[in-house]
Amino acid sequence: MTKKLIAYFSATGTTQKVGQTLSEAINSDLYEINPEVPYTKADLDWTNDQALLNAKLY
Repeated sequence: MTKKLIAYFSATGTTQKVGQTLSEAINSDLYEINPEVPYTKADLDWTNDQALLNAKLY
């Protein structure tokens, strides 16, 4: 028997839904990865060049 684990990080909830769906489909354990410091709405504002999200992308 193989053990399966879906580990996901989701800042807005979209990836969480995908992880849950996949976990149910393949009958695996599910693990949420959480940041040490939670992201704020401003951190995730892709329209702001100074946002944390944009700083990590480039």
